[in-house]
Amino acid sequence: MKQMNKVKRILLIIALIAVGVVDIVIYWNFHVYYQAKKIENNEKKIEILEKKTQSYLPNDLVFYELGKTYFDLGINSFDDNSQSNTYLRRSVKNFNRSIKINPASQFSHFNLAQSLLYLSTSSPSFVASSYDEYKKSVLLVGENSQIFFEIGKVFFSRWSELSDEDRNFSLGVLKSIMNRRDREKILSLFHIWEMNVKDYEVMGKILPENARIYQMYAKFLGEKSLSLDERQRIMARAEFLEFEEAKNRYDSGENEFFYYQMKQAFSHFNSCLNTLKKIRFYQNLTQRNLISRSEFNSMKKSTFLNLAKCRIEEGTELQEVEGYLREYLALEDKVAAVSELESYLRERALIDEKFGENFDDFGRFSFQLYLYFKQNRYRDIMRIGRLFEQSFVVVPKEKKDEYVRVLQLMGDSYQKIDYLYDAGDLYQRALEIDAENLETMLKIRRNYERLNEAIKIREIDKKIEKILAPKKIDLKSFSINKSRSFSRTLILDGRKIILDLSFKDILAETPPLISVFFNGNVVWEDYLKEDVLSLSLESKLGRNSLQVVAINKAVSITGLRWRTD
Repeated sequence: MKQMNKVKRILLIIALIAVGVVDIVIYWNFHVYYQAKKIENNEKKIEILEKKTQSYLPNDLVFYELGKTYFDLGINSFDDNSQSNTYLRRSVKNFNRSIKINPASQFSHFNLAQSLLYLSTSSPSFVASSYDEYKKSVLLVGENSQIFFEIGKVFFSRWSELSDEDRNFSLGVLKSIMNRRDREKILSLFHIWEMNVKDYEVMGKILPENARIYQMYAKFLGEKSLSLDERQRIMARAEFLEFEEAKNRYDSGENEFFYYQMKQAFSHFNSCLNTLKKIRFYQNLTQRNLISRSEFNSMKKSTFLNLAKCRIEEGTELQEVEGYLREYLALEDKVAAVSELESYLRERALIDEKFGENFDDFGRFSFQLYLYFKQNRYRDIMRIGRLFEQSFVVVPKEKKDEYVRVLQLMGDSYQKIDYLYDAGDLYQRALEIDAENLETMLKIRRNYERLNEAIKIREIDKKIEKILAPKKIDLKSFSINKSRSFSRTLILDGRKIILDLSFKDILAETPPLISVFFNGNVVWEDYLKEDVLSLSLESKLGRNSLQVVAINKAVSITGLRWRTD
């Protein structure tokens, strides 16, 4: 028994010594690896690593470092094909030895693939596929890894060489990269796609359903003078996704409003409105009805109303929400809806219970008069107007615009029931207060038309002509740089116009691609083929915004002119 115990103790000691020796060898291998990494001279590094691989137990990191060093030598000696092949083959050999020890090394698989790829390029007779190693590396790394992105770039740059199976695998990798929404990586893939693939169907398979990424892609297509149809289709799709996001924001706002979370509700409705304002209706260029115009207008109208209600429920005054309410009323044509709003405001004491008895708050009076007009209560407005005139109210100078608006509403009400001379008197009074008010002038003109006052029509036309934008504007060859825009505000009378935009030096191998926006909507986008671009446009009364954007190259705009259709 004692002899047995003695043998066991000896064996235990031997085992401990063996473990210690192995630990020391492993430690020394790691020590050699880290020491070798610090050596900048590749030949010296190889000498040390090769010597240690013969003296100690093998270590995957040592072989990995050898593989990397031989790979660097192979790339740096690419001009000497024979020498480069020798180094790259040694690189492949060492990466394979590293993988044999540690099959789960993502870096070894990736670098082995790189070595195989360069070796097959410098030596076409070399038969070995790098894609299997790339795929193994993909399965071992996370999607946010730089290696993952580098592999995606390799797949795209070698697209024509890939089998159908490898292409399907690659699409999954590329789509995962796109889903990370890293702007720089996405733009890099766009450039590689343009140089090596240029297949819109392939790009369609990897693009995520994301408005921002669609817009990036559309911008890239335009700047590179690629398919205009594809660009406009993608822009229309991006705007559809934005509209869907606006609807989600609106629904969230309604939900928060229901639970009386007014600040959160206001934030959602405001986000919804901002998104709606960004939509420029590219679908009009594609003849695809992705966004219902009636649904769009209804949501915009309701959003203005809900923004006002959120503030009202928080206890704000009428003047703080009047802007939202007037925007809503400008879009609302249903008398019942306006009546419902009037009741809502009266319940919260924001408008007078008995309208026409108190004119102290001129802003409130003006707004309530507008509510009456939207409900077609023209005779009530006439009655209240007479009371207002008899009250000898002194209108403050800072309320001049409000007073003009009141006189216009009164005049419109008289005109609605054919009291044309009374309407004309009110319009003239409004014009005396604001002599350059285009809206008032146009109301006077319509009144003269109904009275068949030809001489007075000519007289008012001369005044209107002075207010409107010049029929011809010389821009002296204003240069619009690539991705920049030219903007101009045009004062118009609300009639349909023909707008001519003149350019110069457009004849080139690649013609300029421009977009034209009028009052926020895209009205034209194409490659310029002539010096003059003529557009038929529906203007609005007052300020109209014109924007011309140079997409793919700089362009010089020399002038513009407009005429009524």
